[in-house]
Amino acid sequence: MNTVPIFYNDKYVAPSTDFDTLRKSALIAERIPELIHDPSCMVDEAIKQIKKAHSPQYVKALMTGDPGYLSETNGFTWDEGIWEMAVNSTAGVLAACKTVLSATSAGPRIAGSLSSGLHHASTGQGSGYCTVNGLAVAANYLNNSDISILDFDAHCGGGTVNMLRDLNIDHRVSQYDLSTNFFDSYDEDENHMISVAKDDEEYLRKVDSIVSALDPSIDLVLYNAGTDPYPTISHATLEERERRVFKACVDQGIPCVFVLAGGYTFSQDMTSLVTSHIKTIQNSNNVFRRCNRNRCKI
Repeated sequence: MNTVPIFYNDKYVAPSTDFDTLRKSALIAERIPELIHDPSCMVDEAIKQIKKAHSPQYVKALMTGDPGYLSETNGFTWDEGIWEMAVNSTAGVLAACKTVLSATSAGPRIAGSLSSGLHHASTGQGSGYCTVNGLAVAANYLNNSDISILDFDAHCGGGTVNMLRDLNIDHRVSQYDLSTNFFDSYDEDENHMISVAKDDEEYLRKVDSIVSALDPSIDLVLYNAGTDPYPTISHATLEERERRVFKACVDQGIPCVFVLAGGYTFSQDMTSLVTSHIKTIQNSNNVFRRCNRNRCKI
């Protein structure tokens, strides 16, 4: 593996939904065709795991549109493409996890998905434009793994933490949020904690505090790489965040799967938004290549 594999297919984009957080994955993929891997081989597993993690009533609503109020708790008008989108993007994060955890060659183990960081969805409903919580589904799928979720979206990942607790896996899956506000906050404990930053200097200081505390014995970091801290946090600082997160994982020998999360056109145009997400992918590859040149081992 000479580059970081990025999972995506055109079913990540629901056909009748024009919301930018869904459309952007297709535009990102157009910019990096040489990195794209199709996760279709994991679709059946994704369906199985979604049904394990989310409630039967909610899964039925997503599949059929009935009941209507429940099928649209994610904030979208329901259509059949919503379920297909959720299944395929979840397949992407599962494929990324499988890739890094089954790798046998020496070198950094990093992979990504162009969606899946849908951290407001909870066990029985969607929320905040999040349909299926790929982070919680992946953590539940990896049932013998110790995992740390780094949720660096602008908003807290309360849906994820509540699902971890509902699934009774919060003892082996920690979560550390670095946000710019307290939207979707949750009751904290020693393994599930929230930090909020309001400027670039404070933000990077808290990034360093979180990544330096990672336990090198864990099996995986799931990194929710939101770009929506902008404009509170500058693009340059977010790019530096990526470098520090990926470097910390590689330096400590921890496989890392990243998923794209928040980032919207109400704070920037689509070209700028897509570029900000591309920076995450570029930084993962820069760290990957640097480590390979230095023959580091994970």
